[in-house]
Amino acid sequence: MIFSATSCDDFLEEDNKTGETAALTYATKSGIDGLLAGAYDYLRGWYGKEPALGLSDGGTDLFYYGFDNQQKTLMKYTFTSASSSNTKDDPCFDSYWEMGFAAINTCNNVIKYAAACPDLDDATKAQYIAESKFLRALYYFNMVNMWGALPWYDAPITAQSTTPIRTPETEIYGHILQDLDDAIAGGMATTKNSGHATVWSARALRARVLLYAASWICGQLGKSVAANDTYSGMSASALYNAAASEAAAVISGSGASLYDNYEDTWSMSNEDWTKNNEVLFGVAYSSDLKTTVNCIPYKTDGSQFNGLITRTGYSRGGSAMLLMFVSKWNNGCNDLGGNGVKNTQVFYRATSDAHAIASKMTGESVPIARYYSPYGRGFTRYTMSLHLWKLLAKNAATDQRYQGTVLDAYRIADHRLSQNAVNYPKMGEWAEANIADPAELQAFRDTAIYYSVLDGNSAEGRALQAWAKDRYRVQFAYNGDIPLYTSSDESLAEPTEVAKAVSDVYGDKRYNAVTIGGWQSYPGIAKFLDNVYDSNYPTYDISYRDFFVIRLAEMYLIKAEAELMGGSGSALNTVNELRSARAIDGKDNRLTAFAGIDDVLDERAIELCGEFHRWFDLKRTGNLIKYVKAYNHQSAQNIKDYHIYRPIPSTELNAVTNYTEEIGSTTGMWQNPGYSK
Repeated sequence: MIFSATSCDDFLEEDNKTGETAALTYATKSGIDGLLAGAYDYLRGWYGKEPALGLSDGGTDLFYYGFDNQQKTLMKYTFTSASSSNTKDDPCFDSYWEMGFAAINTCNNVIKYAAACPDLDDATKAQYIAESKFLRALYYFNMVNMWGALPWYDAPITAQSTTPIRTPETEIYGHILQDLDDAIAGGMATTKNSGHATVWSARALRARVLLYAASWICGQLGKSVAANDTYSGMSASALYNAAASEAAAVISGSGASLYDNYEDTWSMSNEDWTKNNEVLFGVAYSSDLKTTVNCIPYKTDGSQFNGLITRTGYSRGGSAMLLMFVSKWNNGCNDLGGNGVKNTQVFYRATSDAHAIASKMTGESVPIARYYSPYGRGFTRYTMSLHLWKLLAKNAATDQRYQGTVLDAYRIADHRLSQNAVNYPKMGEWAEANIADPAELQAFRDTAIYYSVLDGNSAEGRALQAWAKDRYRVQFAYNGDIPLYTSSDESLAEPTEVAKAVSDVYGDKRYNAVTIGGWQSYPGIAKFLDNVYDSNYPTYDISYRDFFVIRLAEMYLIKAEAELMGGSGSALNTVNELRSARAIDGKDNRLTAFAGIDDVLDERAIELCGEFHRWFDLKRTGNLIKYVKAYNHQSAQNIKDYHIYRPIPSTELNAVTNYTEEIGSTTGMWQNPGYSK
């Protein structure tokens, strides 16, 4: 097999051949293997990539944009057409449109040529066709939820057409569900050892699609699934019941299980999706980052996709998720070293094991790359919203997911550096008093910055500030000396841009008043960080971590939501099964009520934040506008009702000959409402 769970080098390139050349090339097993590999390759253009994160989690209630987020016009909803004034938005429109349909066409080629390939036995033919239908369903599912009605293609494109027709969403959903039914019945693998999608991958995706069909097609659109003998005309209640039943089947039959320790889900020791207990389908990235530039095919004109998609600016491919939710590496750290001299700083950007800090305690040279590089970057992309932080913190005493998700403390690399922070002479004193083993003491990493969700002006906040004095820097959610957000009101809060109060009190003597602001220095998301040091990649500027597309935890959330909305009465028990698995040892983490869609969205935020779900969840439940206005002031000022769809790319509309201004036309190609051509 050419597939590998850990290496995309093994995937052969696919050239989208057509006609007689294709017939010859794909008459062999190796040709079909390469073609199927090409169908998988396009997943790496979406999952784990920065522009896709912007489309799926940006501009929602969970994340603000940071200081130099590359897609602020997308986050702020200030783009007015498919041709954005910000070229960094282009991947979100033009590139993903082209990439999606190229991927779909590749799937269609596999379906056509595998069936006719004399080198494949019947079981292999069925498996490859089934996998391609699963992939086609996944590509179409992502696209229909961004753009709505789309041209539907179920056969290879052999000639350019300038008169595409947009098929209604109801029919696209019908076709997606048919593809998944066919895939499940078609002989997919039952185990994930080979790195192929399995029958459980397809059943899990079917549970997700059924939930969306109920909440979006029947719910928000008030229509029914069409063009499908099984699902056409089904009510929302019937679709919810089907989603719950399918999710339950995956929970009980897939062999997947929840880790007792939530952090194990995200450990780099378990990054291979085929070996992770919780993952039902994932996208593999190669561990050989130096020679594997990327595994994304080129555009149809031979050019490369936008660099934010390929990550070619790093001369290698991989997932960018570890870069997206960490703050600026130096955090305005004038206070955390020898008066700003970088070789004595407690924080110092390290690019190799050769980079070290001289210890004022012992005089030793302390290597720090493996400790500091994961903490930050020279740029800031996304910071969690006050709303998300409070959601996670609400049950921090009982729920493992706060500690497993939130990076709320920056620690020094080694206790020997504790005396380097001249403004915090008591840093590390707790370790000195409580750790007797010299080796353990030497390796202990103590807190240098702590981000507190408290109100800095509250009695508890003032007590913490008093405790932190001379020990470490503390930054509060709001108020206090260094506020992260401009308001305690979640509808008004934004990341602080300049800590004016700090500047007034300290000037630049203690802090850099600009970089200490909440859109450059903030609590991060820990679950995507590389926690296994590799000296080959000391700067952690790209990751070989696989992207988890579907996890078992989502099945519990789908089942609970479907039971709640379908009226079965079992939703509370289901969500509490998940919450009990996520409980801190000896703690009761169960809910006493699970009563409405807000509860659903809270649970999905806690479990799935940053995993490419939120924008779609808010849209399909009819809550995008409401939640953005309630919890994201950056985006609230410009978001409009029409933003529930993305604009059709101008390049597409300018290339067709059947463009029409008639919204919903069945004969012409039209732009989504609210956008210009």
